Amino acid sequence: MREILKAEMKKCNQADVANKLKTTSPTITRFLNGTQETSLSTSLKLIRYLAKDNEKKFMLELIKEIEKPANVIIAMEYASTNYMVKTLKYLLKKFSDTSNHELKEYLGIYELIYNWQLRHDGVPVDEQIKKARKLKVTTTEGNIMIKMLEVYGYFNSAKYNLAYDLAKDLQELVNEMDNEYMKMSITARLSETQSLLALILHNDVEQARQYATATINSKIGKGATAFSHYVLGASYFYEDYEKSKMHYEKAIKIYNKFSETNSNEVRKELEFVSAYHLVTGYDYKNEVAKAYSLQNAQNGSDSILKDLNINTLSGLEMMFVGELNQDEQMLMQAFTKFIQEKDMFNANHVKKTLEGMNVNTMILDNLMSLFA
Repeated sequence: MREILKAEMKKCNQADVANKLKTTSPTITRFLNGTQETSLSTSLKLIRYLAKDNEKKFMLELIKEIEKPANVIIAMEYASTNYMVKTLKYLLKKFSDTSNHELKEYLGIYELIYNWQLRHDGVPVDEQIKKARKLKVTTTEGNIMIKMLEVYGYFNSAKYNLAYDLAKDLQELVNEMDNEYMKMSITARLSETQSLLALILHNDVEQARQYATATINSKIGKGATAFSHYVLGASYFYEDYEKSKMHYEKAIKIYNKFSETNSNEVRKELEFVSAYHLVTGYDYKNEVAKAYSLQNAQNGSDSILKDLNINTLSGLEMMFVGELNQDEQMLMQAFTKFIQEKDMFNANHVKKTLEGMNVNTMILDNLMSLFA
């Protein structure tokens, strides 16, 4: 690893690299020679600058070398955000007997995160939150991590208002953290969550895009990057097919590497956005999407839609059927489903569709205000 990095460094001006990465030339030299354990965050910056295509491979090598508690904490965060569960397990085991108080607290927190990511112990999310709150954490940073887990818990339990408000409040505490890597990573974690909540809870498209873009730019990890591309794809659903398709496809490409379930979910939305924009030649699997994309061939679409079971339809499917047939009742049902799911972004689109049909939507505005 270091020989490759040394070879790459010879192509650069080391002083310029140090300046760009906000470190010193002697620090870079010590790292390249392996004479001193360098901050893992600085090492990561160097790897990304000199050999970004080998980031994961080189980071795995470095993680096996580290001993300093501060580096172990960064390594656990890096492994967690990159879904490197085997590496996280390795770190938890290797340093389980540490006498360092701060590291011991972090080990307890990342043990929960490890189990959460794997659903290793079969404990539901709300139980994981209870476990987190029971941890004896004394450091400011440790308490911030606990609250971040609470944000995830509220989010996964569809308690979106609580998740959004806690994330905003938590950011003020994060800004005061001393560990720059942890500050950056947790800020990105919060932005990842807030991106979707800004979109569906507050119907704030621009804010959602800002959060998602900030998360991607942070390079926190593949999971957060994929999710943020998904949010961006969703934000352009009705507005711009090419942008929506681009971001959905980026999310699918990343998810394909570690989560078939998430990949398939995004693929379904890509199918619907393609249908909404009447893309021909797409290999539609969903009957409703296929019917909508062929809406000018009324005979074909009618025959498909007659056999649909309304009780099994998703909100998007209800919306598509309602728009295709100009069915006010079906659109109302789609609106209600979106409201129940606290999805104000799609609910607002249904409301606009009904307004275009000259339907009085005053009661819908009241419902959106009530459930938001």
